Amino acid sequence: MKIGIPKALMYYTYYPLWKHFFEQLGYETVVSGNTSKIILNNGVMNCVDDACLPVKLFHGHVMDLLDKADAVFIPRLTSINPGEFICPKFIGLPEMIKSSIKGLPDVLVLDHNAYRNIKNAYKAFVDIGKKLTGSTSMAVQSLKLARMSQKKYETILKQGETPLDIFETGEGHEINNVKGIIGLVGHPYLLYDQYVSMRIIAKLRNMGYRVMVPENIENTLIQEVCNRLPKKLFWSYGKKLLGSGLVMLENNMVDGLIFLSSFACGIDSFILELLHRYNQRRYRVPCTLITVDEHTGHAGFNTRLEAFIDMIEWRKAYDNNLSTYGTSVSGG
Repeated sequence: MKIGIPKALMYYTYYPLWKHFFEQLGYETVVSGNTSKIILNNGVMNCVDDACLPVKLFHGHVMDLLDKADAVFIPRLTSINPGEFICPKFIGLPEMIKSSIKGLPDVLVLDHNAYRNIKNAYKAFVDIGKKLTGSTSMAVQSLKLARMSQKKYETILKQGETPLDIFETGEGHEINNVKGIIGLVGHPYLLYDQYVSMRIIAKLRNMGYRVMVPENIENTLIQEVCNRLPKKLFWSYGKKLLGSGLVMLENNMVDGLIFLSSFACGIDSFILELLHRYNQRRYRVPCTLITVDEHTGHAGFNTRLEAFIDMIEWRKAYDNNLSTYGTSVSGG
């Protein structure tokens, strides 16, 4: 049996875990194709209108798997960290797919809920593994090996790589003359989907800049900086975005910061505003917000990106070399 994994939402975060878990159970995995205009249009046409772009894309990727897989894997991510939640749309995703897309093959739903205890989330893997194979011990062993693969993947990311460098062959990231480092803050399903992100990582590298992403920042540093906030953040990915951005700013790790957000994302509208305010009050690092939706095109996107980089380079060249007031007039 082939198990299909949609290349959307949490794919770039958990793919090694999911892939190796099912393959250790003895099943073949197949991934939907890269996001394209066809996949996006299918998602838009087969999803409720008020859903955000990433959820619409997920619908399109599920449709791409209809003739490729015998079953489609759809995780129900309620909580990924104890005491925290993620976007409510992730909770209802399996039901949204079942009600919106006709002709679905079997749907494998993983009830991932770590709110009370991380062990509860791992138990969901054991349950689905036992359902597929009839063996609890085999499911436990498969999960153990899959978690090892996931940990190795996360370790590589902390060394400065991005998921694209690992998953996308031929996506070279060597830069001959490095001009600086740009921090990219955004959800993984935006940053690493090259169709939605307009290949922003490749474009920045072609301009001579390295990129730093939230996955490069140690979780302990994110937790430390978030502990100093006046209130606890109970949205896991909002916390990761805000915390990683603050770590980049606080430690002078980047020359500029780009927020990449999808239109109508409620959590982003709150988190990115907080990050912008902290930056304006304390760090004053050049930053910009780029919002994407299903209508975004390369022309306007490129203009925004190039203008931001031009501003950073102008600032480096002239901002620290301005004469004091009146010097050029008085001559002394």
